[in-house]
Amino acid sequence: MTQSIRIGDLLKDKGLISDRHIEYSLQEQNVTGQKLGQVLSGIGIVSEFDITRALSVQLGLPHIDLEKETPDQTLLARFNRGTCLNLRIFPLGDDAQFVTMATSSLPDTAMEQACLRFTGKRPKFVLTEETKIVSAIYEYFFFLENPVEVMLDREARILADDTTLTTRPDRFVEYLLLLAIRERASDIHIRPMEHGINVAFRVDGVLRSVRFFPPTLKRALTTIKLTAGMDISEQRLPQDGRWSVTLLHRTINIRASSLVTPYGENIVLRLLHMERGSLSLKALGFLPEDLERLASAFREPFGIILLTGPTGSGKSTTLVAGLSSLDLLGKNVLTVENPIEHVVPLARQTQVNEEAGYDFANAMRYFLRHDPDIILIGEMRDKLTAETAITAATTGHMVLSTLHSNTALGSIPRLKGLELDNLSIAESLVSVVSQRLARSLCRNCMEEYEPAASDLAYLGKRIRTLYRAKGCSACGGTGYRGRTLLYEILTITHEMRVLIEQDAALYQLEELALKQGFTTMFDIGVNKVASGETSVEELQRVLGASRYSSATSG
Repeated sequence: MTQSIRIGDLLKDKGLISDRHIEYSLQEQNVTGQKLGQVLSGIGIVSEFDITRALSVQLGLPHIDLEKETPDQTLLARFNRGTCLNLRIFPLGDDAQFVTMATSSLPDTAMEQACLRFTGKRPKFVLTEETKIVSAIYEYFFFLENPVEVMLDREARILADDTTLTTRPDRFVEYLLLLAIRERASDIHIRPMEHGINVAFRVDGVLRSVRFFPPTLKRALTTIKLTAGMDISEQRLPQDGRWSVTLLHRTINIRASSLVTPYGENIVLRLLHMERGSLSLKALGFLPEDLERLASAFREPFGIILLTGPTGSGKSTTLVAGLSSLDLLGKNVLTVENPIEHVVPLARQTQVNEEAGYDFANAMRYFLRHDPDIILIGEMRDKLTAETAITAATTGHMVLSTLHSNTALGSIPRLKGLELDNLSIAESLVSVVSQRLARSLCRNCMEEYEPAASDLAYLGKRIRTLYRAKGCSACGGTGYRGRTLLYEILTITHEMRVLIEQDAALYQLEELALKQGFTTMFDIGVNKVASGETSVEELQRVLGASRYSSATSG
């Protein structure tokens, strides 16, 4: 159906890989029998995103983010899960003549014949990453055949009626996790109330209530604590625990935390989906003009790159994407994370084990004996870790880490708060990226409108048309689906180093940064509002309504 394409030659022509990468990948291919593209992305030499984009350009087919798409359930029901998995196809929607069909492979006759067999219509192909295709097939076909909210409520009734306590709550917990996966939740909040138990999900950064169960289901909390390795007899003090589970062909690490309240133990579960394969900076939402600045920082031979922002803002994902953008074949990369969220096959990844005494600080001491080129520290949280990171950076190593501060410039006083001296900060710091995540408007229902004077005053620029959330079945009535990145990149120039060494005030550093072309997170947000990627209301929710000068200038 399409011309034959040698993926290795295509990626080489695009400058994404070299002969050395192909030679290494062919050695692994001889063992695994996988396709070359799968080997290249699987070991992190090139990302699935970059492979798919290269194919998209070569074939003249659109590239989509499948995670922001909602398939037509009626159309999906006409297909067979096994066929979709074998051919790597996923139907999205149709019109009178064609079916829009996502695929991660080269479109061929078998795909066209399958589409004709199931629908009587020819396919119109769009390209997306293979892991997203596989996840979508497993998840959507499962939920098509299994109404998980009905299953959860049925199990809740069984447990509520079980006065003899002979039924284990394991199935209830499993259905709760499946419902969270379907709703794309990052956190599950189980909150005992006066008259029962409230369950809320955090979806795209916003917490919303989803279920209310009778108080008899409190014994499900005991099951969660037991599974997470917590002390079920201790109900007076907060506890932390964790476990891993495989659901719908995906491994999920679950971090559990309990807190004692007047109505019982409050439990929060954070769901961390284990991702395999390399990520791409291009896929994360950085504007094209900022990608090279960021990539250039990661190519530096030594120093410290910091990612700052609140919990759940994607800091670790950006760090791993930046790491994956490098040629790791000739580098020794060591990481210490809590927990490992993204598998980077060419890195030696380790995980914090506090019970064994293995934490961020002492991991660094071990790493320096292992001849590293790059060290990734999950979080720079104390003086000892910070001092060891500085030592590594000033002795010729590249150190990547995260830090809690609200802005990129705010990281400098934060480092001083960890008792680092000005000279060490000035000598070692290469770049600071501060970021947050804002919800993306649902492509299916977003509506345009003429902005009010208050909108324009907040944005600080004249825009004729803006977009706002409306709500539909595709986005669960929220008006948003998925998230986009708001960020700022502070490059530590020679002039900036001089000011830091001189202990200059923060406003002086800001004046210099702006003079050198620094773009604030708010400015990035305004650009994304103007392009229809998000809304004024969402920008205000994430960044505040009055923090930035343009919002108060009137």
